[in-house]
Formats: sequence, structure tokens, C-alpha cells
Amino acid sequence: MKIAVSVDDHLDVNKLDWQALVPQQAAYLQAQGAAAYLNAGDTFNDFKKSVTYFHALQQAVGPQMPVRFLAGNHDLVNGITYAQAQGAADPLYLHERTLTLPGSDTVIIGNNGWYDYSLAPRELGKTPADFAQWKRAYWLDSAIDQPVSDAVRMARVLTTTEAALRQAAGRRVIYLTHFVPRRDFMVYNPKRTYWQMATALMGSQALGVLLERYAVAEVVFGHLHIRQPAQTFGRTTYHHQPVGYGLRRLNEWVGHDFLTEWQQTLVWLDV
Repeated sequence: MKIAVSVDDHLDVNKLDWQALVPQQAAYLQAQGAAAYLNAGDTFNDFKKSVTYFHALQQAVGPQMPVRFLAGNHDLVNGITYAQAQGAADPLYLHERTLTLPGSDTVIIGNNGWYDYSLAPRELGKTPADFAQWKRAYWLDSAIDQPVSDAVRMARVLTTTEAALRQAAGRRVIYLTHFVPRRDFMVYNPKRTYWQMATALMGSQALGVLLERYAVAEVVFGHLHIRQPAQTFGRTTYHHQPVGYGLRRLNEWVGHDFLTEWQQTLVWLDV
């Protein structure tokens, strides 16, 4: 069996008619024999719209192919509170949940993830307070409901992830998250001060350390909007193939239509 994983589809930013898209995606997944379709976040800038879309896709593919999704930072901007985001906000929502498929010894663990500023360039010499202030002034995430600090939110990610990994002991694990789990995937540009500050909000080095300590087999993430070849560290292989933006002002696509980009960036994993 194999599962398909996508991330950073940004259906609203890419100005797509998602209702017309759903049957096309469903037909492709069925033709490829996908046992499940998973999405690692950033589908809409509104959690409720993401829920509506994934339920439509689930209905289109049928109950034999589970559809599950995470919330990236964009999904969390509207339509959901912090407390709701950490709970069972929807039956298809995979955050802090696991999924197993009949006949498989693989466990799929989902966690939205977050960040703790550990991926920022060390030479910046900024404090956590500096990054937090910059985020409030300039970054989309300042609109997300969050009654705790970024460090506390990330600590929860590590705690709940480790609990899920312990529960999955002895089984092969696929881990899905939205944010970057390792410094090796980062791109830095000292000439762009704005980007150098933004790198603090990309993810957490501590997550990769944890996943590798538990010998997680496969990790799929996004957020960085840079397509990179799979890389293996220890016994853990990381996949970063975001769809990204196909806009005139910001074009990250190889081709010119979303469906082709989505198909070509799907991560296929055996379960």
C-alpha cells in the first residue's frame, strides 16, 4: 500500500475553484491506488474552509481512502481558537492523532508543529523577545489566537510527539508536520534582514533531534516553500515537496497549472 502526502497547497491564495478541483484530485488519487491522502497544512487562510474542502474530498474518494489534514499557520489565522486547534476540532484533523491502515504495521503520526526560534542564524544575536516583537509587527502569525508563548507552544509539540512515539514503539512510523524540523533544510540570506528574522519562525531543531532519537522512518513537512530532494539523517528520511504559490508576483511552480504541480509534488510513501 502507498499513501500520498501534499503540503502548502494554498488553494485560496492561488485563486483556485476548489469545488471544480476536488473531483479531479479524487480521480487522480483513485487511479494511482492511494490507500490514504494526507495534507500537512496551509490549505486555506481559514480553518473552517479547510475543513469544508477536506470533507468534500473525503466524500469524493469514498470511505475506503482516509483523508486527513494538519493545520499550517495559514489555516490557523481564521476560524479556530488556540484551544480548538489543540483539540479534536474535526474528525479528519490529524493534529496530535495517529492513523493506522488495515493490514499495515505503519503508524502515521500527525502534529501541526510550531517554532522556537532555534532555526534563526546564530550570528543575528537576537533574543527571544526580539523575535517575538518582530513577529507581532510583521508576520502573518500575529493574527493567530495564541495565549501562550511560541516556546510553550513548541514545548507542547515535543511533549505530545514523544508520547505518540512511545505509544508507537515497535512499529514503523511516518510523521507529518507543517514546520521545518531541521536546520539542514534552511536557506539563509544575510543581505535580506527581513528573511533572516523570519527564519526564526520556520520551525524547531529540537523536533528533528526527537524524531531521529526514536528512529522515525519518514517525515513529511512544508512551510519553507522550497522543494528539496529527500534527505536521510541516521534512520530518518525527510521529504519537503511543497506546492507553493503560482502567482504572477510570486511564482514557485515549475509549470503553469495547479493540478500538475500538485501531482508532481505529492510524496508517495509505502505503508
